[in-house]
Amino acid sequence: MEASRCKQSVQHRREENQATNTQYTTYSGNDTLPKAGGCRSFVSLTLLKQERLQKAKAMAENAVKMHKVFSVKGPYSVVRTALRARGWVEQRMHCPSPNDHRRHSNESRACNNNAGDSNDEHSGNLKKDQDPDRLYGLMSRLVRNEMVYFYWTNRSDTININNLQKEQITNHFVKSESLTTKVGLCVNLRNLYWFDSADPDTFFPRCYRPGAQDEMLAFIADYRRTACTSFLKYVVEREQGVQRKGNSHNIRGVTKRSKLPSRPVILSQMINSALKVCHEFLESLEHRDIDIHSETSPTLTKEEWAEFINGYYLAVHEGVEIENSDRFVTCCKAMLQRLLEVSPQQDIDGIHNIWIIKPGAKSRGRGIKCARRLDQILSLVNGDPTLTTDSKWVVQKYLERPLLVHGTKFDIRQWFLVTAWNPLTVWFYKKCYVRFSTQPYSLYTMDSSVHLCNNSIQKHLIPSRDRHCSIPVDNMWSDDQFKRFLSSQGREAQWQTVIVPGMKKALIHAVQTTQDLMESRKNSFELYGADFMLGQDLCPWLIEINSSPTMASSTPVTARLCTAVQEDTLRIILDWTTDRTANTGDFELIHKQPILLSLRRGHASVSYAQSLLGGPETRLTSLDNGLRVASEETGHATCTVGLWIGAGSRYESEKNNGAGFFLEHMAFKGTKKHPQTALEQQVESMGAHLSAYTSREHTAYYMKTLAKDLPKAMELLSEVIQSCSLNEAEIEQQRGVVLRELEEVEGNLQEVCLDLLHATAFQGTPLGQSVLGPSNNARTLRRQDLVEYIGSHYKAPRMVLSAAGGVNHEELVSLAKSHFGGLSFDYDGDAVPVLSPCRFTGSEIRMRDDALPLAHVALAVEGASAASPDIVPLMVANSIIGSYDLTYGGGKHLSSRLACRAAEDNLCHSFQAFHSSYCDTGLLGIYLVADKHQIEDMVHWSQNAWMNLCTTVTESDVARGKNALKASLVGQLNGTTRICDDIGRQVLNYGRRIPLAEWDARIDAVTPRLVRDVCSKYLYDKCPAVAAVGPVEQLPDYNRMRSAMYWLRF
Repeated sequence: MEASRCKQSVQHRREENQATNTQYTTYSGNDTLPKAGGCRSFVSLTLLKQERLQKAKAMAENAVKMHKVFSVKGPYSVVRTALRARGWVEQRMHCPSPNDHRRHSNESRACNNNAGDSNDEHSGNLKKDQDPDRLYGLMSRLVRNEMVYFYWTNRSDTININNLQKEQITNHFVKSESLTTKVGLCVNLRNLYWFDSADPDTFFPRCYRPGAQDEMLAFIADYRRTACTSFLKYVVEREQGVQRKGNSHNIRGVTKRSKLPSRPVILSQMINSALKVCHEFLESLEHRDIDIHSETSPTLTKEEWAEFINGYYLAVHEGVEIENSDRFVTCCKAMLQRLLEVSPQQDIDGIHNIWIIKPGAKSRGRGIKCARRLDQILSLVNGDPTLTTDSKWVVQKYLERPLLVHGTKFDIRQWFLVTAWNPLTVWFYKKCYVRFSTQPYSLYTMDSSVHLCNNSIQKHLIPSRDRHCSIPVDNMWSDDQFKRFLSSQGREAQWQTVIVPGMKKALIHAVQTTQDLMESRKNSFELYGADFMLGQDLCPWLIEINSSPTMASSTPVTARLCTAVQEDTLRIILDWTTDRTANTGDFELIHKQPILLSLRRGHASVSYAQSLLGGPETRLTSLDNGLRVASEETGHATCTVGLWIGAGSRYESEKNNGAGFFLEHMAFKGTKKHPQTALEQQVESMGAHLSAYTSREHTAYYMKTLAKDLPKAMELLSEVIQSCSLNEAEIEQQRGVVLRELEEVEGNLQEVCLDLLHATAFQGTPLGQSVLGPSNNARTLRRQDLVEYIGSHYKAPRMVLSAAGGVNHEELVSLAKSHFGGLSFDYDGDAVPVLSPCRFTGSEIRMRDDALPLAHVALAVEGASAASPDIVPLMVANSIIGSYDLTYGGGKHLSSRLACRAAEDNLCHSFQAFHSSYCDTGLLGIYLVADKHQIEDMVHWSQNAWMNLCTTVTESDVARGKNALKASLVGQLNGTTRICDDIGRQVLNYGRRIPLAEWDARIDAVTPRLVRDVCSKYLYDKCPAVAAVGPVEQLPDYNRMRSAMYWLRF
């Protein structure tokens, strides 16, 4: 009957539509007619306009074809909207009834702690889907049987991640409890020393699991020791009047008299007991306690501890008057100072010995209590046997002296994103928000309205009238508002120098310690919400990490920031993973582990391609003055940092040729702040190595040191570059040193030969000049010449600050702004140096000296510039020719044909193919060392090898050359100094550092045809430049060598 009524209704509507000339189409699917309650849905489908139906089908078909079907469960309308804007189509998930959801939530709460951070916001944030023409609903129906390629859910157990295929993306990892539970953080951060040299006590309040017997005993010992240090602080601060004045942490306190027995507080006895306990603790840290016999009685007996704790409660908690303590203040101060050196949490501990008790199986602040008496803490912990047995309770030291905003406690919600656990890849969100409690801060009440900042708790409370008026009723600030508050306190700069770096380090350390416990899966990611508090020194303290952080638009602040973080997360997952130049919004990559360091048990090896893709990223930042800062963080304990400058002998004239080399020597002879001796002592005290070099187009000053000494290294480099003393006496002293070096270089025949090659190939141009300059210039250069050289070339836009090793890019940028932000970027009279073109001239130069045992010969043609697309084929060609030395084994079995010929016929002692590339030209050649009777044959076969590249190079030759080139590129980056040098030169040449994966792809694209074409372009029928030194009588005439640059049969 219902189906008949549906048919009649449809027919009746058809007749009406025809009468009004309105065109409607009926549903033409093959499905049977719906029954009963499905009548309304069927009528709606039959009334769809034809174009809308076609549009829905087209969009659905395209989404299936492009693998763009998604499914979202939870209050994530922003995600839905953003995905639909990218052409994705939603496959709607089954929504269980509220009772089902509640039952399911209760069952899995224990194993998915903190995953419910957003669950209580569903009703306020889950808006009805905006689908006025029901287009989304129709498309969802059309893709209901298709594979979902993107899941975004509010719980990790909504879908079975283990059943997903590799290409399916999901926003959760399996087994995240080690990171997102209070118990997990408590246990795993203790293992940080296996991953880093950092101390977890510097960013994570000490924490214990009272369910474990050994940790219960450790907690009791910590509580007692903290009571001792707190009492010593109380004595000192009492005499300084802190307690009398009532500092900001004890405002509006109400002292309640307890029922403790009214025993007198014997001050001297308590102080002696506290000092003995603290002294024993210090000896244990220095391992002096190993000589103490195991049967030695404890420092305090059980009865003495009870008496001390009782006196501590009376004096500190109850405010009982004690005798004058002036005579004890000095010894108390001395002990506290010793403790401060080994206890990083002493400043935040306060004097009340408050601990926070957290049930690990609950989230959103539920069940959290604060207590300051040991018996209260133990009764809370032992009150639930189930939680105690399962070690779900966590007892954590409370930050009694945090930074307050107008007398009110707050915490910071900071998002971060993990896109891979192996290799570990972590992103930090640059925006965050601040959450306030509704009541002014006080240590005399343990109420959650004062001490917990969770919005799920505070939103139900009425803000106190005593709270400062600048704190909003919704209890939230954006990070910009908080920075304005810091600015009003004169501390705005510490946001970027202390708070943000501290939060980044804490998060990296947290994920490092849990990496081996997580199940890494490609195409999984997870957005986490970390909660931080700040100490009075603005150092951040990690409180907890939540999975599925709330995205509710509960306040104007969260409405804006939660929307932005969801959109930016999609940018990372969908855009950046396929295009590394894509916009990442406010996300910043703060840690990417080298893939070779991320191998774990069961992962025996990785492919060559994986190792390249897993390498650390080179990050590049430009300062306002044009200085570029580039770094690669490898996690090493050492680092190399230096300045690479676009200046060298090519930028010099005939008059001042050698000024750059002379200045390199002067740089380490003292600065305006540090004389030479003091500078050398500074470097040696750090165990560092300070060096420099000058080439035809580049100058570099760099230092290798321990990563922890990076700030000092930057300071010294800044002085060397900007404050070189250039003392006249030192200049005269170095003049003699330079002249001796020039004499020594004359004995290095390879250097002499290659300098002569440049001199003849680029005769009459700056590239023809040597780096060291002529001896006459070394004798006549004056201080004014060096000053003018610095003023003309040491400009910020021509410099790159490069670093590699254990460096943090943000810290490096901050140090660069501090030390190099004042570098000049303008020129006097706008006289910007312009490089004149350097023409290549086919020619020869011979220095015959028959007294020398061997002849040194270099042949070269004009090569490609550094930025030329021909550079890679020419590098492959050089790898095919290869190199050879008489000491090599292998003989005729060497891979290089020329090397085989040289070994079999004893043609030379060594040879090497080279390519020196400059900004607009280059030299492609072969350098050889041969006996005087073998010169003609070796030159013949060298040119023959060139002609083979132009005409008959084979597939196997190219494959061998590409493999050799890849090995060379990777092998040369075997230390922080070489990596730092590679970064500096590439940024100067290309404006960026080309990743190894990109070099690898360019090499793979080289074919035999490409090698032949490019070599023909640069080698075939070209005039060579020839330089020869030694007994070179047998070197062929230049015309013969020129005629060997082509073959008549081709």
